Amino acid sequence: MEHIQGNHASPIEGLVKAGEHGRRLTTAGLVSAICIGFVGALFIFITPAMLALIAAQSSMDDAHLGYVAAWDINAMAAGMTASTFLLVRWNWRRALILALALIALGNVATAAAHDYRMIAIASCIAGLGQGLAVGFSFAALGRASNPDRAFSIYLVVGAVLSAALLYALPILQTEFAPSTIFLANALLTVAVGLSLPLFPNGQCDEDDIHGGGGIDWRVAITGLAAVALVFFAVGAVWSYAERIGAASQLSSAAIARGLSIGTLAGVVGAGLAGILPKRLSRFAPVLLGSLCIIVGFQMLAGRVGPVAYLVSIILILFGWNFVQPLLSGMCSDADARGRIVCAMAAIQTFGMGLGPAAAAPMIAGGSFAGAIWLAIGAMIAGLGFIVAETLLRGRHAKPA
Repeated sequence: MEHIQGNHASPIEGLVKAGEHGRRLTTAGLVSAICIGFVGALFIFITPAMLALIAAQSSMDDAHLGYVAAWDINAMAAGMTASTFLLVRWNWRRALILALALIALGNVATAAAHDYRMIAIASCIAGLGQGLAVGFSFAALGRASNPDRAFSIYLVVGAVLSAALLYALPILQTEFAPSTIFLANALLTVAVGLSLPLFPNGQCDEDDIHGGGGIDWRVAITGLAAVALVFFAVGAVWSYAERIGAASQLSSAAIARGLSIGTLAGVVGAGLAGILPKRLSRFAPVLLGSLCIIVGFQMLAGRVGPVAYLVSIILILFGWNFVQPLLSGMCSDADARGRIVCAMAAIQTFGMGLGPAAAAPMIAGGSFAGAIWLAIGAMIAGLGFIVAETLLRGRHAKPA
């Protein structure tokens, strides 16, 4: 979901480094990589809708739904972390056969499960495959002659398709059982696997990737801490976005409209971050984006109407996608070899998975206020680390 230009680096940059010295990505390979990356990131793209399906499948309460989201996203983070090390050791196409098989198996298992324990296991299986799929597809996208454009296409395609799914799923639920939709997702995964012969099969010597350069650990630690807290906060609210609307007795159409339009607003946020002037400090834009997220969170506390729900989701997703690339750039500045920004990819995913798990015990009687204020606190703490990173950067830049 992240794309930047100029001197800002994406958190997926560390994953693509292992592929960038291989043969350039063909147009057909680009299509394959986008399709596989989309399937891998689908759960994060449409988390609220996925949890709504699981709720209808199992009659699970909101707290347990949050735990399911945490299991899936944290397993995805583990798969993404593993892919970082496996890129130069495994055959890419064979690795993706395993990844897509795990995703399909997880969806089939979810379709057959009706209790928390079995759905959690199925989510872990699918999540591990999702992380592997995202890692290898991002490495392939990094081989494009214009990686910025490749990731931009991926972002736009993913956001548009996700917005369409978020809008259509409530309608599909009136016609099909949740289990049928999960099985359809498994079939979609298999269909995407037919593009694997087009996918690049690259491996390279990691020693050839970069030159030397040390890590500025002060900047790295503050930057990674900020990332963990921001994604923890977003995960704690975004995962429950559909449930929050349902608790306010909004219609499924109003909820779907808010989620789909909000997803498109995220594309605008990411695009604006990408065209910021290089000379501009990241602090002010990050502060602006963070305030959008905090205001969006606060609007969801208590009973919310359809207009307020729409505006809040737009603010959250716009701010989230606006802040993401800027945080990526902060972390990339700590290490020119891409090690910190690579670690960021896993940390942000773990943070997003821990958010709903930490919020789950605070949800009682249909009230999400405790979880929302927890997320607001985490955002404020993340801003504190961003201030610290900015001060350290300024001190480091001063002449001796």
